[in-house]
Amino acid sequence: MNAAHSHLIINHFPIIGLIFGIIVLLIGILAKSSVTRRVGLLLFVIAGITAQISDATGEGAEHLVKEEVEQRTISMDCPEAIETTLENSEETKILIHIHEEHAEELMPIMWGIMALSLIALFLEFRKKSMAMPASVIVLIIGVIAVYFAREVGNSGGEISHPEIRKDFKLKETPSSDSNTYQDED
Repeated sequence: MNAAHSHLIINHFPIIGLIFGIIVLLIGILAKSSVTRRVGLLLFVIAGITAQISDATGEGAEHLVKEEVEQRTISMDCPEAIETTLENSEETKILIHIHEEHAEELMPIMWGIMALSLIALFLEFRKKSMAMPASVIVLIIGVIAVYFAREVGNSGGEISHPEIRKDFKLKETPSSDSNTYQDED
């Protein structure tokens, strides 16, 4: 397993963790359930940890993909989307840079949400009066984090999935089946 594979395995967890953290924490706040709030806060901590791992594996994936693009050395049974990525090497490098920039914007937010979640967990376990307001603050930051995480996820997907890019267009292929389309790239 290489760095790109590791990155592709882990990179979904921060986004999913944030979404589930928001849902569970919101339920805990509305139900005034300390246990449910603790679970939601723990999900934010897990999302933050997986974001750190995703960031670390992203560096290795970036170098690997850039090297593969320059040398065109991806395996022979490479999927069509990767072939498109290789064919547009300059565009791929730009997309990787955009993805990296979005990830760098997200990471301070993830560090912050981890720290605030740990503080809120401490307050929850100590049964302090500030536990509920701390959870509400974490929830608000979680919603903000989801926006940035979505940007990171979408920009990462655009690297090897041209079909999700804004400028993607389908063109008809000359075949007897009029419902067959092909990417214009």
